[in-house]
Amino acid sequence: MVENEKWGQGSVSTMQDQAAQTDAVSLKDAIIDSAHNLIISVDMSGRVKIFNKSAEKFFGRKFGDVRNKKIEEIYPDSKLRQVAHSGRSEILQKVEVNNRLFLSNRSPIVDENNRIIGAVAVLQDISELELVSDELSRVKALNKEFDAIFESSFDGIWLSDGQGKVLNMNRATEKIFGFSRDQLIGKYPADMLEEGVYSRSSAVRAIEKKETVTTTLTTRDGKTIIATSTPVFDENNNISLVVNNIRDATHLFELQSQLDQMKGLTELYQKKLRQVEVKKGFVYQSARMEDVVSLALRLADVECPVMITGPSGVGKELVADIIHSNSGRRDGPFIKVNCGAIPENLMESELFGYESGAFSGANRGGKPGLFALAHEGTLLLDEIGELPLHMQVKLLRAVQDKSIVRVGGTKPFKVDIRLLAATNRNLEEMIANNEFREDLYYRLNVAAISIPALNERREDIIVLVAHFLSRFNRKYNKHIEFTDEVMDAWYRHDWQGNVRQLENAVERAVVTARDPVVTTHDLTPTPTGKSAAQDTREVMPLPEAVARTEQQLIRQVFSQCKTTREMAKRLGIHQSTLIRKAAKYGIKK
Repeated sequence: MVENEKWGQGSVSTMQDQAAQTDAVSLKDAIIDSAHNLIISVDMSGRVKIFNKSAEKFFGRKFGDVRNKKIEEIYPDSKLRQVAHSGRSEILQKVEVNNRLFLSNRSPIVDENNRIIGAVAVLQDISELELVSDELSRVKALNKEFDAIFESSFDGIWLSDGQGKVLNMNRATEKIFGFSRDQLIGKYPADMLEEGVYSRSSAVRAIEKKETVTTTLTTRDGKTIIATSTPVFDENNNISLVVNNIRDATHLFELQSQLDQMKGLTELYQKKLRQVEVKKGFVYQSARMEDVVSLALRLADVECPVMITGPSGVGKELVADIIHSNSGRRDGPFIKVNCGAIPENLMESELFGYESGAFSGANRGGKPGLFALAHEGTLLLDEIGELPLHMQVKLLRAVQDKSIVRVGGTKPFKVDIRLLAATNRNLEEMIANNEFREDLYYRLNVAAISIPALNERREDIIVLVAHFLSRFNRKYNKHIEFTDEVMDAWYRHDWQGNVRQLENAVERAVVTARDPVVTTHDLTPTPTGKSAAQDTREVMPLPEAVARTEQQLIRQVFSQCKTTREMAKRLGIHQSTLIRKAAKYGIKK
């Protein structure tokens, strides 16, 4: 609206007929208010004089409310006062007002005496135009990216319309067919058949069957081509486009031949190594461990409880991790509880949680238990055989009811968990001795996985040593190697502590090694007081025979070879090891 005063009418003139003047002002008001753009004007003091309907709608204020108010109260960044005083227009400037983008034209208002009496701003909302412009830029970028992918594809790709007429093709299609795109674009299948481009049209079959079709065809120069044509439907279920993909089958046949040649070697390597690493470094080679892992992967797909048994250090927790990581709950929490590490008086509150004030020292807001933390995930109860009998009763109830009651509370809470249990104890004997509840045992032992001791699967020892050696070399930034004698010693050693003990032995050998190559003399004793090397020599009555033989071999290569590098190569040991041993025995060139 426009303030109905003499201001804004130009210079003061002779008064005309009042009715005519009123009509003119009303017409001007109507024109300004009907404008789609925002129109705002101020006088020299910055007070609002014009504020049209579009401005009212955008700012949410009526002209009557803002008339004669300082423009800064309504539109702080208008710059109208500066324009009025500077007399300089500001044309086609992008401005942001209330998170909308406008094209702003600000100009001084001049009366008929060329005096500046205020300023006016016309703001055109271009937010949608900017969005369209940005979207157009993105579409252009996508088209450019599509063209790059289209042209760089190894496969031939060509597009045809609903009648099979060729619309476009990439360079690979030109190469496979032996025709340029200029020769083929605009051609129909009948034309291409007549000219010998191909022996049959997969596009025609796709159009006829209204589904993806894959077939083989022959080109003019005798190539056998695998072609796949996929119809694209419009909103009326009519075929608007057919995407055709072709590949020279000769290349595939060559690859198949190469694969067949490699198949024997691959099977041989798989038979010798059979090393599979499942999550978190579960390394094995033996058939027994393959059975364990295969069973764990099968059980991952079902929601039943699983009992994992085996001696300490064999990797029961890793098997549990395989089950969780490959189950439908893999994105949920995996809570591991060592039942033997929780004090008996805290067991219930740790597992099931407690309410506020449940006991002295309890948190004011209470605490969720491990069952609650495992909701929609997996809970592993490790060392389940250490669970006290009174807790076994409460655990049985939680498993049966799928709910828990916090210590100090009465309200049961539903929990959705996958329950796994692990133990190194003989639970059947514990049941016979009334140390473990039979009903809980059957609840937890729906499926069972028994992990054999390391001594029962010695073929895993070498790959485990190699795995641990690689890991600790990286960890400690070393390049340690083990001699064949060391590997043999570890292979024969009685690993009562299983994989955990072997891992410890490898790490100790790496961190204490004096030379890049570790020999049996470098191995430190195990907790039993014997080194792995000593275990292998117990059957030998004269251990010193090894040293004597070693001296003889070193003396022999010293007499036959010119350099220590050549000597070490003959003996199959590291050069530094040879020099150290020669010095030890006082052997010189």
